[in-house]
Amino acid sequence: MNLINDFCLTVGILKGVQVLVVDNDRDSRDLYAFLLKDLGANVITAGSVKEALEILSSFTPNILVCEIRFLGESIYTLLNTLSAIEADNGNHIPIIVTSTSTTGTHDQIPDVEFEEYLLKPLDLDKFVSIIRNQVQSDVVEKFFPELLVLH
Repeated sequence: MNLINDFCLTVGILKGVQVLVVDNDRDSRDLYAFLLKDLGANVITAGSVKEALEILSSFTPNILVCEIRFLGESIYTLLNTLSAIEADNGNHIPIIVTSTSTTGTHDQIPDVEFEEYLLKPLDLDKFVSIIRNQVQSDVVEKFFPELLVLH
């Protein structure tokens, strides 16, 4: 099934989803933001871990999409902050990790729990599907409560 062409272009499929995209590659960051915003998500982007930490002081995402490698910065700082936010609000924030590396990267982050590890260039259908599946229950409950009514 081709989600992008057949399904995901439905206006609002990610309505209300708060996404933080952290990627040091501007093209990747802009592509993800454009796609997700077009599907109704509220997307904020950061080009560095430092910038993402500043954003997290005033924005709580439903999901984080994050490149794993940053020159001179540790992703652990970002993930520890995310864990603290989760502890404060009691909601799990799923993490999708992206990378251009096919070897080693996955093994270099053994202490980090994340939902998906995607290699660049991303399959955009899979990317959108993963985000939708990770946040679906939260979005349905918040924006479409009528779908939760038992018949």
